[in-house]
Amino acid sequence: MLEDKKSGRTDDNLENSLKIHHLTEEKRNLDANYDKLVEDVNQLLNAQEERVMYLSYMKVNAHGAESSSSVVFVMKSEIEKKEADIMEVKGKYSVLMNLAEAQGRVIRTQKANHLKEKEKLSEENYNLKVQVDKLTKFEEKLNDHIVVLNLHIDGLKKGIGHFIKRRVELKLQIADQLKALEKNEEKLKMIRDILDG
Repeated sequence: MLEDKKSGRTDDNLENSLKIHHLTEEKRNLDANYDKLVEDVNQLLNAQEERVMYLSYMKVNAHGAESSSSVVFVMKSEIEKKEADIMEVKGKYSVLMNLAEAQGRVIRTQKANHLKEKEKLSEENYNLKVQVDKLTKFEEKLNDHIVVLNLHIDGLKKGIGHFIKRRVELKLQIADQLKALEKNEEKLKMIRDILDG
């Protein structure tokens, strides 16, 4: 079970690393695109200004003061339009930056949680190893006691075997004694019969 969790966490780490890598690449691309877009917009604005200035100059020379005010109005509206486009691009860039930052925070939070869980699992693993070591030592002590008990049991078995053998010998001796007693009683009876008779 711990190995499955560990494997799952390793997969999560790899997945998070890939997400971070992709987000970093996406942010670099966005930065590059934004910089290029700003540069293009500035070049466009400069070109438009030059064009408007050139056209206004040409129209002023061609049509006089009345047409120059309309050119200035057109030029101002073009500049305002370009500034609105720039603001829109900046807004999109800001949204993308906020999104990348939020994703980074989520990934950092997940990584921190993963590290905490990993520390907890490491601590539990250490505690389990300590418990296993204690159980192993206890098992070794029990095995030592079992060896001593087996030696005692072997000694008792030998003692019982010796006791049974001695008992058989005593039974034989008692039987011999009983036979001798019977013979003595018969002799005694014969002696009494002789004495009485």
